[in-house]
Amino acid sequence: MSADHTLVAVFDSAHARFFEYKPANGRLDVVLEDVASGLHHDRRDIDTDKPGRGFGGNGQHHAYESSSDPRKIEKHDFVQAIARAIDAAYDQHKFNALILVAPERSLGEFRSVASNKVKKAVWREVPKELANFNNSDLRHRLIPILQKPAH
Repeated sequence: MSADHTLVAVFDSAHARFFEYKPANGRLDVVLEDVASGLHHDRRDIDTDKPGRGFGGNGQHHAYESSSDPRKIEKHDFVQAIARAIDAAYDQHKFNALILVAPERSLGEFRSVASNKVKKAVWREVPKELANFNNSDLRHRLIPILQKPAH
């Protein structure tokens, strides 16, 4: 492996794609196509039970809401899975620099679950929602950003 293997992870809370960026020639090559979290399904598929019922004074009935949002848990689990996959790729010496492209919220979530060694490998963060673009449009938008020196 050469010293300039840069992994680009483009993700949000529902999709992730991985590319290899080659700074020498400005190429962005697909390493792994779209991986979906399954968040496209209806919330009713996740929350199958009806909320609990409570009784108040004067014969009033109340529905209790779940203390945790299943969709938020799923999003967290997906970003955590991305972090684990990147960690495994780092351990296998598949890259030595990492570029993260994700919405600010997803970047924050990633930072909270990523290992210290992966955090140290982050060369650049691009806080943009680009996960839904096709590969051609993504290359067109990302390559000019990646060719600028990191601050």
